[in-house]
Amino acid sequence: MEKAILKTLVYSDIFDYPLKAWEIHKWLILKKVTLSQIDKTLKKLVKKKSVGVYKEYYFLKKRQKIVKIRVNKFKESQKFLFQAKLAGQFFKIIPWVKLVGISGSLAMENATSKDDIDLFIITEKNRLFLSRILILAILAITGKRRLPKENKQKSAGKICVNLLLDEKHLYQANKDIYLAHEILQMKVIWQRDNIYSKFLEENAWSFKFLPNWSGSFKNNQVNLKKAQLTESLVLDLLESLVRDWQLKYMQKNQTSEKINNHALYFHPKDCRQEVLNKYNKRIQKL
Repeated sequence: MEKAILKTLVYSDIFDYPLKAWEIHKWLILKKVTLSQIDKTLKKLVKKKSVGVYKEYYFLKKRQKIVKIRVNKFKESQKFLFQAKLAGQFFKIIPWVKLVGISGSLAMENATSKDDIDLFIITEKNRLFLSRILILAILAITGKRRLPKENKQKSAGKICVNLLLDEKHLYQANKDIYLAHEILQMKVIWQRDNIYSKFLEENAWSFKFLPNWSGSFKNNQVNLKKAQLTESLVLDLLESLVRDWQLKYMQKNQTSEKINNHALYFHPKDCRQEVLNKYNKRIQKL
């Protein structure tokens, strides 16, 4: 139990993110326990000075300073959360978008004033690229689109749609603690057809890493009218044309992005391996 708590605090410490007792329980790595068991073990760890506590936040020894960092980031995150939720409402006019969610640091309310806003989108099958181009158009019109070459100062508070999946390709193959966190910490703004539950079912492996996790989101369903057959045939053609054009453009400028016909991962700097390396090194020192 002590090792599980320390591993959990090591992971959160990478992001300067101390945890409350109930959060340690929710994000506890690889161990199914009760909250009362967490409380008892935390008292032991604090008594042994392996873990520090300040204002209900627990952290690794000599890391009390990250409490203030988290509190400040929480305040900064609130205005970005409002902007993300507001922008997400505009996407309801696109009938093929099935889920809009907040990902990245903002999902944990751990963003700085210099961060952008990461959104996660799930679309209807065979409508990924039509949905994307309409989303980008809406963001451009509202002045909230983050452009690829913008620096941190210009991109602060702007929206980056950095992950798009179609509903038939929800499974995520990289099974590790980083991706488990990314999947389970995502905040749903709204969804159609209960697609969020389907996303979790497809990635049920993440619960092996975080077995105590339980979600809390509003089941904000939006009605979706089915298109007629003729409309579908026209839309299939449009999707094909738009897909070929976008893929051709993306492949010319591709760096660390992962793109295919059913999933788009836009991460100019993929932090996954960096975080995993830091985590594994710190765990070895325990």
